[in-house]
Amino acid sequence: MGIVHKPAARSYFSKRRVISTPEFADVISRERFELISKFLHFIGNESLPTYQGPSILFKIYPVICHLNIKFQTLYLPNQNIATDESLTLWKGHLPIKQYLPLKASKFGIKNFELCKSRTGYLQCFLVYTGKNTVLQLSLITPDTLKTAAVVLELLEPLFGCGHTLWIDNFFSSPELARKLKIEHSTDCVDTLNLNRKNVPKEVKDKKLQKGGNHSQTFGSSHSTKMA
Repeated sequence: MGIVHKPAARSYFSKRRVISTPEFADVISRERFELISKFLHFIGNESLPTYQGPSILFKIYPVICHLNIKFQTLYLPNQNIATDESLTLWKGHLPIKQYLPLKASKFGIKNFELCKSRTGYLQCFLVYTGKNTVLQLSLITPDTLKTAAVVLELLEPLFGCGHTLWIDNFFSSPELARKLKIEHSTDCVDTLNLNRKNVPKEVKDKKLQKGGNHSQTFGSSHSTKMA
């Protein structure tokens, strides 16, 4: 299926002359294939009491963990990395399906991803399962902003490695910048909404000329606050 691409799984078992590929039906019947796909697990049901991940991802959570480990061990990104949202197209019924009108695929499964800036190599990802998305990092406290917690979870394997993280205003906050720089020796560059919590008053009152930015403000009078 990775080589022969068809619009739907049933198309691989079609007997129509135009699209027929008999090798698939020779190996397994369509009914057997659909039955296995319906009940496919990558973890035993008996593991549920000790399972710490999001319940809706129970069947495939070991695969997600395996992929993240492989992505992180096979390649070390250069200095500039970025985190953002992505949407995997999905039009079926699913409780975690999201609607993001600005994305190319407006309906689907939302992921938070950490990537290498220049090539887009995926370093690690986190599947968004709603407000109760499970984060495993122990240093995340109950008062940590949810968006900041997501960034810390994704970036944890690269703490103190000299990287510069680029983020947009969805994730950025003074708290996150402070944690990354002071506690984890990681620089960050972002756009900041001035209505975010704990934004210094001097930054909010700063009048910018056309095409200007707040970098000088952060670099001088707020170096101790924003590091």
